[in-house]
Amino acid sequence: MRVVTNGEMRGLDEETISRFEPGVVLMERAGQGIFDAIMDLLEEPEEERASIFLGRGNNAGDGLVVARLLAEAGVGVILHYMHDPEKFSPDAFKNYRKLEGLRKAGGMEEIFLYLADWKGKVSGAIEQSTLIVDALLGTGISSVVRVEYAEVIELINGSGLPVVSIDIPSGVNGDTGEIMGSAVSADMTGTMAMPKIGELFYPGKSHMGAIEVVDIGIPDEVIEASGIDRHVIDYMAAMDDFPVRDSDAHKFQCGSLLIAAGSRRYSGAAALSAYTALRTGCGIVYLAGPESIRISIQSAFPEVIFISLPETADGTVAAEGADELLGQVRFDALALGPGLMVNEETASFVEKMIVGVDVPVVLDADGLNSFEGRFEDLKKYSGERAIILSPHTGELKRLTGLDLPGDPIGRMDALVDLVNGSGLTLVHKGAPTVIAHSSGRVDINVFGHPGLATAGSGDVLTGAIAGLLAQTKDPVCAARLGVYLHSRAADIAAEDTGERGMTAGDCGDALPLALKELEEDCGI
Repeated sequence: MRVVTNGEMRGLDEETISRFEPGVVLMERAGQGIFDAIMDLLEEPEEERASIFLGRGNNAGDGLVVARLLAEAGVGVILHYMHDPEKFSPDAFKNYRKLEGLRKAGGMEEIFLYLADWKGKVSGAIEQSTLIVDALLGTGISSVVRVEYAEVIELINGSGLPVVSIDIPSGVNGDTGEIMGSAVSADMTGTMAMPKIGELFYPGKSHMGAIEVVDIGIPDEVIEASGIDRHVIDYMAAMDDFPVRDSDAHKFQCGSLLIAAGSRRYSGAAALSAYTALRTGCGIVYLAGPESIRISIQSAFPEVIFISLPETADGTVAAEGADELLGQVRFDALALGPGLMVNEETASFVEKMIVGVDVPVVLDADGLNSFEGRFEDLKKYSGERAIILSPHTGELKRLTGLDLPGDPIGRMDALVDLVNGSGLTLVHKGAPTVIAHSSGRVDINVFGHPGLATAGSGDVLTGAIAGLLAQTKDPVCAARLGVYLHSRAADIAAEDTGERGMTAGDCGDALPLALKELEEDCGI
């Protein structure tokens, strides 16, 4: 599923309307989709009463369709007009006229918020309601919410009622996720055709609630012709990337991974990444690290095959370890970095390993830090083997010298520019995590929670991506599926532990459950 800017969505709408369907038909589908989502929430529609807040644009038109369908289903409807209905957009006004019979028959209460005595009437109506539908502003907002709208938004947020927003919560900027002075906090957002960028990035994301994508009938040929190459990492995307193995496969057919990681000071990072790689279904995992951590690793995880490397006086891997390691075992993918620490010896070790292999590589943490200020060297090496980089913002700054733009569109464009035309895949860890591919494609993760802000979380992600890279040999699929499984496992773990008490190990332990969900739907 693609992710769009406000302008791109307008272009898709306009192209569809000019070539395929009138706008009023798209509006009907939009309202029908929101209505269906609302009805899934209601147990006894006849006992429900919905307050629907209307601006004057096409977002209000969608709300009027919802009002008609709810009334026909037996739900009580209260219409709250921010403006004289005569000022509705043309298509919205058509749907206002469709309500004429219901309004004249007394099937709907109407409150006019542009009249002097509106506030008491609205407060009373909210007290009688069981649900609020937000059809005030839509995606077009680009300036601070006007005072009269801000007052209504405050009443909606203070109501304590479930809130359903149409397309985007009013007051959230659809391009940036900014809160334009004030914004509705929705429990569910029914977004039209595709998610908007501002719905997936904070702070806007925190106002969305559950996001339901409503199919309004934009033809595939219109979408393909647009050239939009931003995509959501969600369950369906994970299904597409999921590697299926043969029933008679042996361990080497299920991926063999070499991880070079750890130091006397940071043995836990190495352990977490290796353990997680096994949890992704990787057939065999070798962990190469300094001899001083061998006992602790083998005691904790006997399934991991440990390879002892020569070490420096301070317990880090010595450079000559690369010469000993290369050619010692066969492996389908290499991961470098977690817990290695950074000094002249480890930096030399990391570079020797990358140069000496012809398999795809995952580079994280101190593997990245070993190339501080030398991003162009990594681009050069990626011409011989695919390399996945997984930095957080600080590591990316050290590697490239780049200060990422603060806005989501600028951030994504900058990430693509870094890897465009190279053999690099860039997993920029954050909220949300964004993957930039050398083809120009961008993938945006929609899962995860603050519980991932814990020590070792990045090591678990490295293990997940590397384990999948060994299985798929495809850096694009491995990066996407690794990010998905990492965040989905965190969601599963938090169901038992809560977000605050979750550890990175809890996330690793939940990985098989996240995999099981995919396996069951794949019929495995």
